[in-house]
Amino acid sequence: MKTEIQSYTQIDRELWANYPELTVYERLSIAVQIERNQILENGLAVTSDDSKPAALEAVAIALGYTSSQSSTINDVLKDILRAIENKE
Repeated sequence: MKTEIQSYTQIDRELWANYPELTVYERLSIAVQIERNQILENGLAVTSDDSKPAALEAVAIALGYTSSQSSTINDVLKDILRAIENKE
């Protein structure tokens, strides 16, 4: 996991402490957006460290993609699709 995913209640408490002038609705809206962004960041972040790959990196690695290949993930997916079509 790349970043800690805080619950929206934790984020709401921090926002309330730092920005007491915000309404409850504003704080909760911001808190939910921050939590969603943390989840997306963990799922989509690309790193050079494969010990804890992001979700999309893990899928690419499982499909056989390596950074040393000159092909792209799209090429790998097309190869897999061709292999599936040839088996049918």
